[in-house]
Amino acid sequence: MNPTFDAREAARFLRSLRVATQTALALDEMERARRTARPATSFAALAAKGAEDWRFPAAGVLSGDGLVLAELLCETEDGETLALQAQGAAGLATYAGRSVRVRLGETASVEAAFDRNGGLRIPLAPHSVSEADLATLAIDLLDGAP
Repeated sequence: MNPTFDAREAARFLRSLRVATQTALALDEMERARRTARPATSFAALAAKGAEDWRFPAAGVLSGDGLVLAELLCETEDGETLALQAQGAAGLATYAGRSVRVRLGETASVEAAFDRNGGLRIPLAPHSVSEADLATLAIDLLDGAP
């Protein structure tokens, strides 16, 4: 270690520090832009296409990223309910307690929030959504989540 002060070395260090800081800020801005431009979570349900029309599979439909399982529950009083459940630690970290917009088909959309256990139930009767409409189910995060 050199105990003497060299102005050139200090200037070089400060330039390196400035470049490193600007690089870190640029990378953070790029990551933030990627997060906001992240596409909606969509569900792959090609196997549910029947001979006549699309039908919701009894085992549910897993999202394309594997973080959410959607199941169609048949209840007698309120009609059918769509149950969304976050899967695994990554699903819980992404969805638990978060506000989302769930797109049900081409026309219906519902804003709701997952509970702290990563669950969300949406009654379908008020939205007049058929099983065929659920073939294009998608979830958008509303609160700027990573």
